[in-house]
Amino acid sequence: MIGAYLLWDSPKPGPDRAHAFAAALRIGLTTPACHSVNGALLCDGAAPAQTTLPRLADGTAVLFTGFIANRPALRAELGAAPASDAALYAAARTAWGDRADTRVLGEYAAILIPPHGGALHIVRSPIIAPMLHIWQDADRCIVASTPNAIFATGEVARVLDDDKLADGLFLNYCDERRGWFKGVTRLPRGTRARITRDRMDEETWYRLDEIAPLRLNSDAEYVEAADALFAEATHAVLDGFDTPLVSLSGGYDSQAVAAYAMRCRPDAPLLSATSVPQAGWRPPARSRAWVDERPHVNALAELYPQLRPHWVDGAGRDFSHHLRDMFDKAMAPPRNVGNMHWVHDIRQLAQREGADVVLTGAMGNLTFSYDGTGYLPDLFRSGHWLRLARELWLGGPRGAAGKRAFRQALLPVLPPALQKSLMAWRDGPFEDPLQTWSPLRADYAHESGVLKRAAEQGFDPFFRPISSVRDYRTKMLGNAVNEAGDIQGAMEQVHDMPMRDPTRHRPFLEFCFAIPPRQYLNDGVKRWLAKRLLAGKVPDMVLNETRRGQQAADWAARIRPARAALLDELDMLAGDPDVADRIDTARLRRQLEALPEQDDAITNADTMAFLALSRGLVSARFIGYLKGRNDI
Repeated sequence: MIGAYLLWDSPKPGPDRAHAFAAALRIGLTTPACHSVNGALLCDGAAPAQTTLPRLADGTAVLFTGFIANRPALRAELGAAPASDAALYAAARTAWGDRADTRVLGEYAAILIPPHGGALHIVRSPIIAPMLHIWQDADRCIVASTPNAIFATGEVARVLDDDKLADGLFLNYCDERRGWFKGVTRLPRGTRARITRDRMDEETWYRLDEIAPLRLNSDAEYVEAADALFAEATHAVLDGFDTPLVSLSGGYDSQAVAAYAMRCRPDAPLLSATSVPQAGWRPPARSRAWVDERPHVNALAELYPQLRPHWVDGAGRDFSHHLRDMFDKAMAPPRNVGNMHWVHDIRQLAQREGADVVLTGAMGNLTFSYDGTGYLPDLFRSGHWLRLARELWLGGPRGAAGKRAFRQALLPVLPPALQKSLMAWRDGPFEDPLQTWSPLRADYAHESGVLKRAAEQGFDPFFRPISSVRDYRTKMLGNAVNEAGDIQGAMEQVHDMPMRDPTRHRPFLEFCFAIPPRQYLNDGVKRWLAKRLLAGKVPDMVLNETRRGQQAADWAARIRPARAALLDELDMLAGDPDVADRIDTARLRRQLEALPEQDDAITNADTMAFLALSRGLVSARFIGYLKGRNDI
């Protein structure tokens, strides 16, 4: 947690602001020191009180938050061994200037204050990074990794941005610069900026679409290279930790992370935690989803005796679990609260078992286990007819090849309006988001510009087919991922537990983006790279699994005991104009009353209604939190 406060017309912001500013950046129980350096108040919430801030050779002071993942390589190149990541980053900046950010790997944000004041320099790493929130006016500039520090000064009003809240209730998070409060902006990932009294000049220093294509000599070489980079990524994220715990499912991604972690440390045990349904829950009668991942985890444990599996069922918990803590730390409503109970429980289990880091594989679907989505429209568009015909012919039952050609190759390249018409003709009318998964009132969605902004920003509420490989990657790394800096940071603070993901290690991700899409979809085999890479490393039952997993499938059993209280809450919210003018509380109430009493009677429509209910109530509670409600 870092922050800088600069008064344009004064070399000394003064001690009166320091205590409140520093307290908002606190990590743990001790309020950190607030330094007056180069005409600004600077604070690093993680630094011991007596720590001096790192500086560049010219005297520029450096604030750094996050982590560096290639410490040994940087130390060898620099010929120095700084003790902290902040000092290592300062040494890299001294040696290479702005080019340091292309050589420093990790997930970080930094604030730099030159010795003569008058400007702030800020930077965020690409892919995932801690957030930097910015307030700037004619008198001051405040930059911090939490908006709490901005408001703690008492000089900036905390006013919720109505458009941001409405867009979030429509799942449109495309505008990365837009924060949750009026006047407070955010620096995009892979961007640096120089802020003066009159302006903020941004430079995007990293673009994923500029990754150069990579062609190797044989299919086997791609697997060998991916294997070496996955091992490198695993070593990198484990650097500095002794007792990792992996958030483990039965899917390719987390199983791969666990397998590589155990191969990197063959003599060390590995803790794991897996979310499972509550005891006594029964899946819907017609469900084809895969919801209990214990057999797949146990199969991995048979391959690796050092694996120590644990199960979390979140008994009695729902989306309310730790919600106020998340508001306190993130100053934002979490997006996918239906999974929050087990995410929190895994962190709590990690603490109880003495783990010092939680490993995930959240970006596996975008990297090594990508299934080739968007490849067929690219083949169609580029006229590679033989390759396209082969993929369509081998991609499923022969009798359905024509249907696959229409849905997977032709439909995605058509204009959106024609796509929608053809899909409605074949499958029936599209479900209205404002009657299914979004809790927004339809009149408010139209009047507030939600639909217009979604169209202008390229957000598709109907989730039509992906049109290209680039389209898939852009969507996967945009929208909700734009909020990850705040939410991940809050999760780590709530549980005092860092999180690392080797599947988003930059060299590994770049390799996965650079190689031909045929390495992922070949002769109708999806996830071809992952299948070859993981053969012998994870159980065959994992590699051969064809069902789709469903997280928190027992959601109805979790909210049924609280239904009366939730209905009372909706009645109360219907009388709050700040909520009722935005959220369709009457619709949410009807849907909650209609919730089936038996778990095996739950339908997809019920699940969509739950998504609307949970999103609506969490946003309503966030509004109440900002107004001082104490019952959250």
